[in-house]
Amino acid sequence: MRMEILKSAFRAQRINKNGVNGGKTMEKFYIVTNEKFLKEIDDYRKHEEERRILVNNFFENKGIAGKEYHISGDGFVNRPFKEYDKHNIRLYITDCDENNQRFGKELLKPTKLFCDSDTLMRKFRANSKTLKEFQDLCIEKNIVINNYSISEGDYFKELHLGGYSVSRFKYENKLFLKISTTKYETVTPDDDTGFAEIKGSEFYKALEEFESKNG
Repeated sequence: MRMEILKSAFRAQRINKNGVNGGKTMEKFYIVTNEKFLKEIDDYRKHEEERRILVNNFFENKGIAGKEYHISGDGFVNRPFKEYDKHNIRLYITDCDENNQRFGKELLKPTKLFCDSDTLMRKFRANSKTLKEFQDLCIEKNIVINNYSISEGDYFKELHLGGYSVSRFKYENKLFLKISTTKYETVTPDDDTGFAEIKGSEFYKALEEFESKNG
């Protein structure tokens, strides 16, 4: 689970799954109406917003500084933890003077969580008062701790093991999806229901209009 920013922005998403390398690229374009696919995306966004609101309120009440945080825990994926799992919930906050002065004794040493970010984070100690309050709040509010975004390859026969990139956006109540791969010669939906193939020109025309209206 990646570090999160307290403020979120809606934009077209371009995601690389397990590194598409150079070579001839095969691309397929779809308008997606598959209910399970759309629900996964909607659930992820819903859970992210619930997490953001809870963390904003908790940080404000506790005087925690910084706009970055990280929640993790050994347990369920994409559904809330149970009471008996709450001790596995972990919370990281930004390493800064204000947090160190206020919570220094409750925090572990600064660490660099992600290779693509220079921000140092500090994790609350497992027995800290602040963490226990946060754990109780997550259980009370049914917060999803491990919120994983959709893996588009799960819906295509050739892509279950990765080796592709995607671009998707929602425009005029339609979800547009582009699949790109240099690993496979074709891409086939597991279920034809809800994946209507379109021409690349239709996809890029909609993308241009989407970006002109959303910056």
